Amino acid sequence: VNALSTWLEVTIYNEGKVYRQRYERGKTMYSLQVVGECEKEKTGTMVTFHPDPEIFEETVFDFNILKHRFRELAFLTKGLKIVAEDKREEEPKEVVFHYEGGIKEFVKFQNQNKDAIHPDVIYFEVVRDTCEVEIAMQYTESYNELVLGYANNINTTDGGTHIVGFKSALTRIFNDYGKKAKILKENDTLSGEDVREGLTAIVSVKLAEPQFEGQTKAKLGNPDMRGFVETTTNENLTAFLEENPAQAKIILEKCI
Repeated sequence: VNALSTWLEVTIYNEGKVYRQRYERGKTMYSLQVVGECEKEKTGTMVTFHPDPEIFEETVFDFNILKHRFRELAFLTKGLKIVAEDKREEEPKEVVFHYEGGIKEFVKFQNQNKDAIHPDVIYFEVVRDTCEVEIAMQYTESYNELVLGYANNINTTDGGTHIVGFKSALTRIFNDYGKKAKILKENDTLSGEDVREGLTAIVSVKLAEPQFEGQTKAKLGNPDMRGFVETTTNENLTAFLEENPAQAKIILEKCI
């Protein structure tokens, strides 16, 4: 943002003092300075910037694009509250994004115009060392699948190892459970497309050193994330199916 702005100013409130630093086209104009005092309890950072018209053809912000991204961030970080204000009109617009249920609510939001075939959003979260995986999923009567992947809150539109791990576990789990529960005949096998039909799922991973393929960060490349997501899905989804046989049967019949 700094490199792509005509100017950028940072104001910091910390321990009763107000600090400021200014940059122009990425260059430091002056070192961090104390410019005032504030209440001791007041903390936080304010960043103000103006996009560079020499780089961007369009420098007017689209509030709808910002709202979409803020909503996504609030879903991905349960409990986070984002207040978006647009003060450009005579009557300023304000939208608040805050979801205590996190990605469970994200799934419900995506399914708001669809008919869910089972009441519970299946959800699990596992933290191991510096890695974390969080998955929420629900089946609907729709024929389309929607599997959204995120790595460190970045939407990996081209998937990656976390999505491969999730999809691979999903196919194996439903085949194994279907045969064990005698819903699926011994010689029948469900394909990946079968088990994802009508599925809405959010797969969000957090990791210390993400490796993205390409400059746009559209695909996650960390090999260990495949195994981590696969194992997590295997253990938790199997447990859900075994503990909720009625919902499991409805989902499997949809897949068949």
